[in-house]
Amino acid sequence: MSFRVGDDSRMNLNDWRMVQQRRAAALFAPSGMLLDETDHTILRLLQTDARITVQAIAEEIALSHSGALGRVKRLEESGAIRRHVAEIDETVFEAWPMLFVEIVLTPASRVAREELDSAIAAAPEIIEAVEIVGEFDLLLKVALPTPVYWASLQGRLDPTAMLIDRTRIRVMGRTIKRAGVHPLLQLVRE
Repeated sequence: MSFRVGDDSRMNLNDWRMVQQRRAAALFAPSGMLLDETDHTILRLLQTDARITVQAIAEEIALSHSGALGRVKRLEESGAIRRHVAEIDETVFEAWPMLFVEIVLTPASRVAREELDSAIAAAPEIIEAVEIVGEFDLLLKVALPTPVYWASLQGRLDPTAMLIDRTRIRVMGRTIKRAGVHPLLQLVRE
C-alpha cells in the first residue's frame, strides 16, 4: 500500500508511519534546546563520520562555513554532541574477548545505586553500561583477558557482595551490525 505525500513521490506504509512518528517525536538536546531539521542533518552527518569537515557539513546544509561551525558549536554546548570519536574495529583487541555481562541487582542495591554506578564508571574494563528492563537490571560490555577475570572485576564493583545478586556472562562472537545513525535521524523527510 502506498501513500502520496506532498508531491508525486510515493512511500510505503512503513515509511509513512516513520514520518508520522518523527513528527510526533520532537528531539531535544540535554540542555532542553529543541533540535530542528538542520540540527538533525548535522547530527546524522557526524554520527556517520565524526571526521567530516565543517566545510562538508556547510555544503550539505546549505550554510556558510561560519554558520555551520556555529551550529556544530551550539550542538556541542547544548550537550547534543558529547564528543567526536573514532570507531576502532574490535578485532584489533581480539587478545581480550568482549563480554556482555547481564546483572541482577539485589533489592538493597536498587535503592542505593551510587556506589555501584561509581564503581562501574571507574572500571576501565567496562566499555559501556546500560540499565535495562526485564529479567536483568544492567547490561555491561566488558573487555577482559578471559571470562575468568570477571570474578575479580565483580569483587571490585561489589566488595561487600551486597549489590549484585547474580550475573550471566556471554562472550561476544562476531559483530553483525555496528552502531549506526539513530533511526530518528534517518527517517524519511517530506
